[in-house]
Amino acid sequence: MGRTIFIFFFLSLSFICDAQEICDNAIDDDGDGLIDLNDEECECSKLLPSSLIPNPSFEERTCCPTQNARLDCAVGWIQASNPTTDYIHTCGNYLGNTNIPAFVPLPLPDGQGAVGFRDGQKNVGSNYKEYVGACLTEAMEVGVSYSLDFFVGFRDNVLGNKSLDIAIFGSTDCNQLPFGNGSYSIGCPANTQFYDEIDIQSVSGSNEWVRVTFEFTPTKPYEVMIIGPSCPANPNYIYDPYFYLDGLTLAETSKFGLPFEDIAGSICNDDLVLSIDDEAGQSFQWFKDGVALVGEVSSELHLITTSDVEGEYLVVVTLSTGCIASKSYNVRVPPYYAEQEVTICENEDHIIGETAFEDEGTHEITINAHDGCDSIVTLTLHVNKNSAARLEDYYCEGETYSLFDIVTDSPGIYETILPNHIGCDSIITVEVTQIPETDGVELPYEVTVKLGDSISIFPSNYDPNLIQFYWHNKEGEVISNSLNIQGLKPVQNTTLYLVGTDQYGCSIEQEVLFKIDDSSVIIYFPNVFSPDGNRVNDFFSFFPTRAVQSIETFQIYDRWGNKVYMTSPHTDFHNHLGWDGTYNGKRAAQGVYTYMLKAKFINGTEKIFSGNLTLLRP
Repeated sequence: MGRTIFIFFFLSLSFICDAQEICDNAIDDDGDGLIDLNDEECECSKLLPSSLIPNPSFEERTCCPTQNARLDCAVGWIQASNPTTDYIHTCGNYLGNTNIPAFVPLPLPDGQGAVGFRDGQKNVGSNYKEYVGACLTEAMEVGVSYSLDFFVGFRDNVLGNKSLDIAIFGSTDCNQLPFGNGSYSIGCPANTQFYDEIDIQSVSGSNEWVRVTFEFTPTKPYEVMIIGPSCPANPNYIYDPYFYLDGLTLAETSKFGLPFEDIAGSICNDDLVLSIDDEAGQSFQWFKDGVALVGEVSSELHLITTSDVEGEYLVVVTLSTGCIASKSYNVRVPPYYAEQEVTICENEDHIIGETAFEDEGTHEITINAHDGCDSIVTLTLHVNKNSAARLEDYYCEGETYSLFDIVTDSPGIYETILPNHIGCDSIITVEVTQIPETDGVELPYEVTVKLGDSISIFPSNYDPNLIQFYWHNKEGEVISNSLNIQGLKPVQNTTLYLVGTDQYGCSIEQEVLFKIDDSSVIIYFPNVFSPDGNRVNDFFSFFPTRAVQSIETFQIYDRWGNKVYMTSPHTDFHNHLGWDGTYNGKRAAQGVYTYMLKAKFINGTEKIFSGNLTLLRP
C-alpha cells in the first residue's frame, strides 16, 4: 500500500547544472574530483517536515513592517530580549535596519519574511544582543533526537559581520518569554536561571544565506525556543554586527528523511534487498557513497557479496515537484575472522552467539551471524576479582539506620554490594549497633519570670554521657552553646529547648516554658511632697519597676485644670527628678493636684496611671 511521503526530507537535485556536473551518471563531469551527490553543485534544497516552531518562515503577519523593531507584526513570534529584533518583509519594502544601515541579501531563502538581529552595538556595548523566541506548538520529549534547520543571512563583508556564533536556548516555561526583565545589558538567555544553552555553532558568510542544522537530544521538556547570538561578547561590536534568520524548522530528527519501506535478506546470503515505496509517477536512482549506480533505477536494489559491496546506500525518488532522498543504509560484510579482548568481573560472563564464557583465558568460537556469515572469533577473556570489606557502624535508639540500600531500625549484620574502583562488586558487610538513649537532663518544665527580671537555668542533673549542649528557640535559632542558660530576660511566654549530644551524635531534647508574670506592670507614686529645700521629699516623681521601657508622657494639673508640669517622652526615667513645686517660675500654692503618666513596658504594652497628690508648704 502506498504511503504519504510529502512531509519527509524533500530534496531538489540539480541533475543538470549549467552543463557542468551531472548528478546521476557516476562521472566527475566538471573535473573537480567530486562526483554526483558529493559535488556542491548537486546540493539540494529541502522541503522540511512540519515545524514545532509556529510561523517558521515569518510569512504570517498582522501588519507590513515599515520601520525597525516590528517583530510584533509576525504571528507567533515574541520579542525575546529587551533589545529589539527587526521584522523584515517585502510587503512593506522594509529590508533591514535603517540606522546602521544593514539590508538583507536577496532573494530570501524561504518566502517573503525574515528577521534581523544585532550581536552587540557600538553605542551601547557588546552585551546588547537581540533574540527571537516562540512558544512551541508542543513540548519536546526528553531523550528524543531533534533537528533544527534554518538559514543565517550575512550582509556584505563588513568587518565584524563575516562570522557569527549562533546559539539556541530552551526553557520549560512559556511565561519566561521574554527574558531579562527589561534589561538591555543582561546579554543572552543563559544568563538567567530559566534558560539552558542547548547548542552553539560558528557560521560565516558574505552577502549570502547559509544553511545551519542543529541536532540535539533534550534533557528537559522544553516548550520555548530562543535563537540568536551566543553568550560571549562579540569583540567586533563597534562595527554593529548584524545578521538575519529565516526558515526555522524544528522537528524530530527521524522525520528528516524518507525511510526505507523494507530491508530484507542477508548480504552473506546474496539476497539483501533495499526497497522504497513505489508510487505512480515516480522515478528512482540509487547511489553508493554519493555516486550514482548507473542502471539501478527501480524501487528496489538487490545486493550480493563482492569486494566493493560495503558502503552507504540511498535512493533519490523524483516527483513532478522535485525529489525525495531516502535515509542512508550502511552495508557491512561481517568479518570472517575476529578477535575480542574482554574484561569481566568475577561471577559474570561474556556471551558470544549462544555461548556464555566466564573462565579467564583464550577461547575460540565459531558463530553464525544474524546476516548468515560464519565467523571465527578468538576471545581473550580477563576476569577481575570482586572485593570485600567489613564495617562497624551504629545508629541512635529511636532512629533508622541507612547506608546505601541498607535501611533498618534493628541492630544486626547486613550486607550490600557496591561497585569498586575497577567496576566489579565490592561486598560490604556492616555490623550495626544501636546506641541506647541517655538518661537526659533534669530541668523544670515551667519557670515563672516577672516581666523585666532576668533568670538563669541550671539543670539539677544530667547524664554524664552527654558531652555537648545548646539551647534553641522554636525557630531553631541557637540561644546558648552551654548546658546552662544565664541572664535570660524574656518579655513574653517563651519555650526554649535544651539539646544534649553524646559522643556518637545521638541527642535528646527537653523543653522549658518561661512564663511571664506581668504583675510588675506597675509604677509607684507618693501622695504628698514638700518642696521646702531641705532635700527631703523636695520633688514629686514616680518609681518604676524594671518592666518599664519608656515614659511617654508625665503631666501634673492644678484643681482648675491648668497644666503646671510636663515632661517629654524619654527612657532615662531613673535619673528623673520630677516636679519641684513651681509653676511659671513661681512657687505653686499648697493644695491638691492631679497627675497623669503614660508608660510603655518592655513587652510592648502601654498603660496610663493617674491620681492625686498634695503639695505642702511650711
